[in-house]
Amino acid sequence: MTITFLCLPGFPLAPLSLAIDALRVAEDINGTPALDWQTVSEDGGAVVSSSGLSLTPAGALATVTRSDVLLTFAAADGGFAQPAASNATLRRLLRQGGKVGAVNGAIFALARSGLFDGVRCSVHFTYADAVREGFPRLEVCPTLFCEDRGRISISGAAAVFEYMLALIAQHTSAEIAVEVACRFQHATQRSEGAPQLLPGHSRNQTRDMLPRPIREAVQFFADHLEDRVLIQDAADLVGLSLRQFERIFKQEMATTPGAYYRQLRLDAARQKVLHTETPLSEVAFSVGYETASAFNAIYRRTYGRSPSADRADPQRSRANAALRDHALPQRPALTLAAE
Repeated sequence: MTITFLCLPGFPLAPLSLAIDALRVAEDINGTPALDWQTVSEDGGAVVSSSGLSLTPAGALATVTRSDVLLTFAAADGGFAQPAASNATLRRLLRQGGKVGAVNGAIFALARSGLFDGVRCSVHFTYADAVREGFPRLEVCPTLFCEDRGRISISGAAAVFEYMLALIAQHTSAEIAVEVACRFQHATQRSEGAPQLLPGHSRNQTRDMLPRPIREAVQFFADHLEDRVLIQDAADLVGLSLRQFERIFKQEMATTPGAYYRQLRLDAARQKVLHTETPLSEVAFSVGYETASAFNAIYRRTYGRSPSADRADPQRSRANAALRDHALPQRPALTLAAE
């Protein structure tokens, strides 16, 4: 089996490293390379990661004749320099029976290509609202990773490792996959349908560790970003009086229900500000603000700048020309040479 790792400018280093090291350790244990891998960039040239490390790939995307799995690593606001040619290569690999995937922020580049239209996709929770807004033909699901009709979507770095463990189990043995996990001190293997871990905002808890009433209230708030609900509605839902609910919520979340709900809506709005071209008035409406002025005021108080300034900021990854040109002058270049 051959796996190709396609790296675009600004790609995150952690998921790529985890994927490659999982395969390397599996080969060490197995004694033979059951899973071959290669790295490529779009044009075959060196590509700079989000952390400033430069990867020298084995070749260009167009030179990949066949690949059982191709995983794309990119910044959320990255993309193809030559989209028509690169998309044609990806579609050719799919026609040949290969699988094409996006890791974390690369979902944006592949969604723009149309390859994921009508496909179930695992999207990192920090991008989910922006993807729903910008690409309504995608079916966003909150799982670790997802495979649907030859398309693979992987939500984040740890999820890549889980996907690699699944491939290792499938193409070597479950025992080897378990040993790989143990060598990384990875306690529990999670399956494709396992939910993503979400922050609980207090006591170093993830959301699934919260008491049932608070967990259900948090989900209730998340389900009603546009059609704003009352805090009393959440209290009624979980069977508590308003005073009880507010006391328990603050105890568990270190903030009031109202402040949490407001921040949840603002976080969803910021995803759309940074990662979509949706008009800002529509962004405001989509998170429950009836006027743009009210939205702008609270956005500025929260993030220190207006939505329009945030979207236009050239220092953000969505418009970072330094990354696009493979140059990060503030850091010395380090090179990872492909074998």
